[in-house]
Amino acid sequence: MIRTEAVKTTTIPGMGYKQKLQSGGAGITIITPEDRAAFTINKRDGSCVPYGQVDTSIFTEDVVNEVLELTMGLPYRRLGKITKVHVNAPVEETSVEHETEDEKCDIDVIASAEYAAFIEKYSDKKGKFSHQLMNKELMQFAARSGVVSKKLAEKESVDFIVRYIVRAKASDLARSKIMDDDMLSAFIETIDSICTRSAFKELNAYLRGRLSRRKKK
Repeated sequence: MIRTEAVKTTTIPGMGYKQKLQSGGAGITIITPEDRAAFTINKRDGSCVPYGQVDTSIFTEDVVNEVLELTMGLPYRRLGKITKVHVNAPVEETSVEHETEDEKCDIDVIASAEYAAFIEKYSDKKGKFSHQLMNKELMQFAARSGVVSKKLAEKESVDFIVRYIVRAKASDLARSKIMDDDMLSAFIETIDSICTRSAFKELNAYLRGRLSRRKKK
């Protein structure tokens, strides 16, 4: 299972984690000793939508928001499924090297050198991925890059330029070959879902500002 480490909840006795969905996007699962509930995360506004039957008298909005907050920025790993919850015991996580048959996907971002390099480079002291650190460095890269300046002058789309920057930076950090388009799309989607909403918001705004200033000249 591709998910974050489990976090203990204080609003109810239990734990929760965020997981990457095979259908795309992310969701959260909350588990108590007696029950469990799953929610999908709306990428546009970060809200959670119940998936299947959910007892909202137990898994309230406060519980859901706590899990969202605690898992924000936690990187995805390939971890084993949690079948039981022991409220007074620490969470025991088991790393899984290979996905099961029903979890296999065409593009394995989690196992890539680029993902490992990004997580290592842009995680804070608490081990959480920091989109602020990432955006700061990507904007510095964009400011120095002659290729980015050329693409801005040619009025390429912001999305196109962001993809160039992420591809180039990931390759540089991992010292690997340039990612192909499918891998790049999956990589960006994965980084996005770690932060729940757009992880590259600041970089997008920076590039739009530069494009806007060019149009006024």
